[in-house]
Amino acid sequence: ADDKLLSKKILKKNDIPVPGLITKIKSREDLENFDWQSLPDTFALKPNRGFGGEGILIVYGKKKNHEYVWIRADGSLVTVGDLKSHIQNILDGSFSLSNTPDIAFFEERLQLLKLFKPYSFKGIPDIRVVVFNKVPIMAMLRLPTKESGGKANLQQQAIGVGIDMASGITTTAIQGKNKFIEQIPNTRLILSGVKIPYWKDILTLAVRAQEISHLGFLGADIAIDKERGPVILELNARPGLSIQLANRAGLKERMERVAGLEIKT
Repeated sequence: ADDKLLSKKILKKNDIPVPGLITKIKSREDLENFDWQSLPDTFALKPNRGFGGEGILIVYGKKKNHEYVWIRADGSLVTVGDLKSHIQNILDGSFSLSNTPDIAFFEERLQLLKLFKPYSFKGIPDIRVVVFNKVPIMAMLRLPTKESGGKANLQQQAIGVGIDMASGITTTAIQGKNKFIEQIPNTRLILSGVKIPYWKDILTLAVRAQEISHLGFLGADIAIDKERGPVILELNARPGLSIQLANRAGLKERMERVAGLEIKT
Protein backbone atom coordinates (compact mmCIF):
# COMPACT_ATOMS: atom_id res chain seq x y z
CA ALA A 1 0.00 0.00 0.00
CA ASP A 2 2.97 2.34 0.58
CA ASP A 3 4.07 1.81 -3.03
CA LYS A 4 1.42 3.50 -5.21
CA LEU A 5 2.81 2.20 -8.51
CA LEU A 6 2.91 -1.39 -7.25
CA SER A 7 -0.67 -1.10 -5.90
CA LYS A 8 -1.80 0.26 -9.26
CA LYS A 9 -0.12 -2.58 -11.14
CA ILE A 10 -1.59 -5.32 -8.92
CA LEU A 11 -5.10 -3.81 -8.88
CA LYS A 12 -5.07 -3.37 -12.66
CA LYS A 13 -3.93 -6.98 -13.12
CA ASN A 14 -7.01 -8.01 -11.12
CA ASP A 15 -9.35 -5.92 -13.33
CA ILE A 16 -9.86 -3.18 -10.72
CA PRO A 17 -10.21 0.27 -12.38
CA VAL A 18 -7.37 2.70 -11.51
CA PRO A 19 -6.37 6.10 -13.01
CA GLY A 20 -4.24 5.72 -16.15
CA LEU A 21 -0.48 6.05 -15.72
CA ILE A 22 1.03 8.63 -18.09
CA THR A 23 4.72 8.12 -17.28
CA LYS A 24 7.15 7.69 -14.39
CA ILE A 25 10.49 9.39 -13.69
CA LYS A 26 12.93 7.24 -11.71
CA SER A 27 16.20 9.18 -11.96
CA ARG A 28 17.85 12.52 -12.77
CA GLU A 29 18.71 11.08 -16.15
CA ASP A 30 15.02 10.35 -16.83
CA LEU A 31 14.25 13.93 -15.76
CA GLU A 32 16.86 15.47 -18.07
CA ASN A 33 15.69 13.42 -21.05
CA PHE A 34 11.96 13.90 -20.44
CA ASP A 35 9.86 15.20 -23.33
CA TRP A 36 7.63 17.87 -21.72
CA GLN A 37 5.57 18.09 -24.89
CA SER A 38 4.30 14.57 -24.24
CA LEU A 39 2.32 15.73 -21.18
CA PRO A 40 -1.45 16.24 -21.60
CA ASP A 41 -3.14 19.56 -20.73
CA THR A 42 -4.31 18.21 -17.38
CA PHE A 43 -2.64 15.68 -15.06
CA ALA A 44 -1.64 14.81 -11.49
CA LEU A 45 2.04 14.56 -10.50
CA LYS A 46 2.60 12.31 -7.46
CA PRO A 47 5.39 10.85 -5.34
CA ASN A 48 5.27 7.05 -5.34
CA ARG A 49 5.72 6.72 -1.58
CA GLY A 50 4.04 9.95 -0.46
CA PHE A 51 1.58 10.13 2.43
CA GLY A 52 -1.15 12.50 3.63
CA GLY A 53 -1.46 14.11 0.20
CA GLU A 54 2.01 15.66 0.50
CA GLY A 55 3.88 16.30 -2.75
CA ILE A 56 0.85 15.90 -5.04
CA LEU A 57 0.67 18.57 -7.73
CA ILE A 58 -2.47 18.82 -9.86
CA VAL A 59 -2.83 20.90 -13.01
CA TYR A 60 -6.14 21.73 -14.64
CA GLY A 61 -5.15 22.99 -18.06
CA LYS A 62 -2.59 24.75 -20.21
CA LYS A 63 -2.22 28.51 -20.44
CA LYS A 64 -3.46 29.71 -23.82
CA ASN A 65 -0.72 30.11 -26.43
CA HIS A 66 1.91 28.81 -23.98
CA GLU A 67 3.11 25.34 -24.79
CA TYR A 68 4.99 24.77 -21.53
CA VAL A 69 2.88 26.60 -18.93
CA TRP A 70 0.09 24.89 -16.95
CA ILE A 71 -2.53 26.19 -14.48
CA ARG A 72 -3.14 24.94 -10.91
CA ALA A 73 -6.35 24.93 -8.81
CA ASP A 74 -5.63 28.33 -7.25
CA GLY A 75 -4.98 29.89 -10.67
CA SER A 76 -1.19 29.98 -10.19
CA LEU A 77 1.01 29.03 -13.12
CA VAL A 78 3.35 26.05 -13.35
CA THR A 79 6.35 26.10 -15.69
CA VAL A 80 8.67 23.30 -16.77
CA GLY A 81 11.18 24.70 -14.24
CA ASP A 82 8.59 24.33 -11.45
CA LEU A 83 7.82 20.75 -12.48
CA LYS A 84 11.53 19.93 -12.66
CA SER A 85 12.29 21.21 -9.16
CA HIS A 86 9.19 19.48 -7.77
CA ILE A 87 10.21 16.17 -9.37
CA GLN A 88 13.75 16.68 -8.03
CA ASN A 89 12.29 17.01 -4.51
CA ILE A 90 10.28 13.82 -5.04
CA LEU A 91 13.36 11.93 -6.26
CA ASP A 92 15.29 13.17 -3.20
CA GLY A 93 12.58 11.70 -0.95
CA SER A 94 11.19 14.99 0.42
CA PHE A 95 7.65 13.53 0.53
CA SER A 96 8.33 9.85 1.11
CA LEU A 97 7.51 8.04 4.34
CA SER A 98 11.08 7.78 5.62
CA ASN A 99 12.79 10.40 3.42
CA THR A 100 14.19 7.67 1.19
CA PRO A 101 14.76 8.39 -2.53
CA ASP A 102 11.51 8.05 -4.45
CA ILE A 103 9.94 7.83 -7.93
CA ALA A 104 7.76 10.57 -9.45
CA PHE A 105 4.87 9.68 -11.72
CA PHE A 106 2.27 11.47 -13.82
CA GLU A 107 -1.24 10.04 -13.95
CA GLU A 108 -4.48 11.04 -15.63
CA ARG A 109 -6.71 13.51 -13.80
CA LEU A 110 -10.19 12.07 -13.41
CA GLN A 111 -13.26 13.98 -14.63
CA LEU A 112 -15.58 15.47 -12.01
CA LEU A 113 -19.08 14.03 -11.64
CA LYS A 114 -21.78 16.68 -12.13
CA LEU A 115 -23.38 15.88 -8.73
CA PHE A 116 -20.21 16.90 -6.87
CA LYS A 117 -19.52 20.12 -8.81
CA PRO A 118 -21.15 22.51 -6.28
CA TYR A 119 -19.54 20.69 -3.33
CA SER A 120 -15.89 20.57 -4.32
CA PHE A 121 -13.31 23.24 -5.05
CA LYS A 122 -11.47 22.43 -8.30
CA GLY A 123 -10.38 18.91 -7.32
CA ILE A 124 -12.00 15.49 -7.42
CA PRO A 125 -13.74 14.30 -4.23
CA ASP A 126 -13.12 10.74 -3.12
CA ILE A 127 -14.72 8.22 -0.80
CA ARG A 128 -12.56 6.53 1.79
CA VAL A 129 -13.86 3.11 2.80
CA VAL A 130 -12.32 1.30 5.76
CA VAL A 131 -12.50 -2.48 5.36
CA PHE A 132 -11.82 -5.05 8.07
CA ASN A 133 -12.18 -8.82 7.63
CA LYS A 134 -13.81 -8.31 4.18
CA VAL A 135 -16.53 -6.08 5.68
CA PRO A 136 -16.72 -2.35 4.87
CA ILE A 137 -17.14 -0.88 8.38
CA MET A 138 -16.89 2.90 7.93
CA ALA A 139 -16.75 5.44 5.11
CA MET A 140 -16.51 9.15 4.46
CA LEU A 141 -16.76 11.47 1.49
CA ARG A 142 -13.71 13.77 1.26
CA LEU A 143 -14.28 17.11 -0.47
CA PRO A 144 -11.48 19.38 -1.72
CA THR A 145 -11.66 23.01 -0.53
CA LYS A 146 -9.92 26.27 -1.41
CA GLU A 147 -7.76 25.87 1.73
CA SER A 148 -6.72 22.35 0.69
CA GLY A 149 -5.66 23.57 -2.76
CA GLY A 150 -8.11 21.27 -4.55
CA LYS A 151 -6.88 18.12 -2.75
CA ALA A 152 -9.17 15.81 -0.78
CA ASN A 153 -6.88 15.53 2.26
CA LEU A 154 -8.23 16.38 5.71
CA GLN A 155 -4.72 17.16 6.94
CA GLN A 156 -4.77 20.01 4.42
CA GLN A 157 -8.20 21.39 5.45
CA ALA A 158 -10.44 19.37 3.11
CA ILE A 159 -13.95 18.40 4.32
CA GLY A 160 -14.80 14.89 5.54
CA VAL A 161 -18.46 13.82 5.55
CA GLY A 162 -19.57 10.62 7.28
CA ILE A 163 -21.62 8.15 5.24
CA ASP A 164 -24.37 5.82 6.47
CA MET A 165 -23.06 2.39 5.44
CA ALA A 166 -26.47 0.86 4.68
CA SER A 167 -27.87 3.62 2.48
CA GLY A 168 -24.81 5.49 1.15
CA ILE A 169 -26.27 8.82 2.36
CA THR A 170 -24.02 11.46 3.96
CA THR A 171 -24.43 12.34 7.65
CA THR A 172 -22.17 14.66 9.74
CA ALA A 173 -19.17 16.66 8.50
CA ILE A 174 -15.83 17.99 9.70
CA GLN A 175 -13.30 20.33 8.12
CA GLY A 176 -9.63 19.70 8.75
CA LYS A 177 -8.97 17.52 11.75
CA ASN A 178 -11.77 18.39 14.16
CA LYS A 179 -14.00 21.34 13.20
CA PHE A 180 -17.64 20.25 12.88
CA ILE A 181 -19.56 22.01 10.09
CA GLU A 182 -23.01 21.65 8.51
CA GLN A 183 -22.55 23.53 5.24
CA ILE A 184 -19.85 24.13 2.66
CA PRO A 185 -18.08 27.27 4.00
CA ASN A 186 -19.45 30.55 2.53
CA THR A 187 -22.43 28.75 0.91
CA ARG A 188 -25.82 27.40 1.98
CA LEU A 189 -25.08 23.91 0.69
CA ILE A 190 -25.99 21.38 3.37
CA LEU A 191 -23.50 18.49 3.59
CA SER A 192 -25.84 15.86 5.06
CA GLY A 193 -28.39 13.93 2.99
CA VAL A 194 -26.32 13.54 -0.20
CA LYS A 195 -26.87 10.14 -1.82
CA ILE A 196 -23.56 8.74 -3.07
CA PRO A 197 -23.98 7.19 -6.54
CA TYR A 198 -22.62 3.67 -7.31
CA TRP A 199 -22.66 2.96 -3.56
CA LYS A 200 -22.83 -0.83 -3.84
CA ASP A 201 -20.09 -0.83 -6.50
CA ILE A 202 -17.87 1.35 -4.29
CA LEU A 203 -18.22 -1.03 -1.33
CA THR A 204 -17.59 -4.05 -3.56
CA LEU A 205 -14.44 -2.44 -5.00
CA ALA A 206 -13.12 -1.70 -1.49
CA VAL A 207 -13.68 -5.30 -0.37
CA ARG A 208 -12.06 -6.65 -3.57
CA ALA A 209 -9.04 -4.40 -2.94
CA GLN A 210 -8.67 -5.86 0.53
CA GLU A 211 -8.87 -9.43 -0.77
CA ILE A 212 -6.22 -8.70 -3.42
CA SER A 213 -3.88 -6.86 -1.04
CA HIS A 214 -4.18 -9.40 1.83
CA LEU A 215 -4.15 -6.48 4.29
CA GLY A 216 -6.33 -7.28 7.30
CA PHE A 217 -7.29 -3.64 7.83
CA LEU A 218 -7.33 -1.19 4.94
CA GLY A 219 -8.58 2.20 3.77
CA ALA A 220 -9.44 2.32 0.07
CA ASP A 221 -9.73 5.75 -1.57
CA ILE A 222 -12.23 5.60 -4.42
CA ALA A 223 -13.16 8.44 -6.79
CA ILE A 224 -16.08 8.52 -9.22
CA ASP A 225 -15.05 9.45 -12.74
CA LYS A 226 -17.67 11.06 -15.01
CA GLU A 227 -17.02 8.49 -17.75
CA ARG A 228 -15.71 5.39 -15.98
CA GLY A 229 -17.60 5.38 -12.68
CA PRO A 230 -15.78 4.27 -9.47
CA VAL A 231 -11.97 4.10 -9.74
CA ILE A 232 -9.51 3.21 -6.94
CA LEU A 233 -7.04 6.06 -6.36
CA GLU A 234 -4.92 4.38 -3.70
CA LEU A 235 -4.83 2.01 -0.75
CA ASN A 236 -3.88 2.98 2.81
CA ALA A 237 -2.44 0.54 5.33
CA ARG A 238 -2.73 3.25 8.02
CA PRO A 239 -5.86 5.26 7.22
CA GLY A 240 -6.20 8.35 9.46
CA LEU A 241 -8.63 8.21 12.34
CA SER A 242 -10.55 11.44 11.46
CA ILE A 243 -13.08 9.17 9.75
CA GLN A 244 -14.39 8.41 13.27
CA LEU A 245 -15.11 12.10 13.92
CA ALA A 246 -16.87 12.51 10.57
CA ASN A 247 -19.13 9.58 11.51
CA ARG A 248 -19.36 10.39 15.23
CA ALA A 249 -18.63 6.73 15.89
CA GLY A 250 -15.64 4.64 16.92
CA LEU A 251 -13.93 2.06 14.71
CA LYS A 252 -13.15 -0.32 17.57
CA GLU A 253 -16.76 -1.25 18.28
CA ARG A 254 -17.46 -1.93 14.60
CA MET A 255 -14.27 -3.98 14.25
CA GLU A 256 -15.24 -6.10 17.24
CA ARG A 257 -18.62 -6.81 15.63
CA VAL A 258 -17.05 -8.29 12.47
CA ALA A 259 -13.89 -9.85 13.94
CA GLY A 260 -13.85 -13.59 13.36
CA LEU A 261 -16.90 -13.62 11.05
CA GLU A 262 -16.49 -16.07 8.21
CA ILE A 263 -17.26 -14.07 5.07
CA LYS A 264 -18.06 -16.42 2.21
CA THR A 265 -19.30 -14.07 -0.53
